[in-house]
Amino acid sequence: MARVTTLPAMLRPMMGKPSVKTPFCAVCGRPAPLNEHHVVRRGAGRMYDEDGRELQKPTITLCGFGNVLKDADGRTYCHGLAHAGRLHFRWAEGGGRACGGRWEYLATEEPCSYLDALEKKGWKRI
Repeated sequence: MARVTTLPAMLRPMMGKPSVKTPFCAVCGRPAPLNEHHVVRRGAGRMYDEDGRELQKPTITLCGFGNVLKDADGRTYCHGLAHAGRLHFRWAEGGGRACGGRWEYLATEEPCSYLDALEKKGWKRI
């Protein structure tokens, strides 16, 4: 039985890329609490390579947990911002890691869709 890719086309460039696992938040540097954020939402669908193997969804270490936006002192958690549509990630080809690219992020003041985020300026390298 052939496996069918169900992942939306806009998310496919991020699949199979390396995860970013650090002992601190990859965006702001906070040391704790930490959580692995799925760059491509777990429920977004599946993608398979030409041999029928499912590509893994990469993760990035972010501060926070669940979709909690702020700590007790009012400082924002990057994991919460990502779940609120205010922190986005993309894979930029070339000029980076051994696999030929790098992760970048964009933080926005207001929530926006991933497609809208891709059109904005201000992306930063992780």
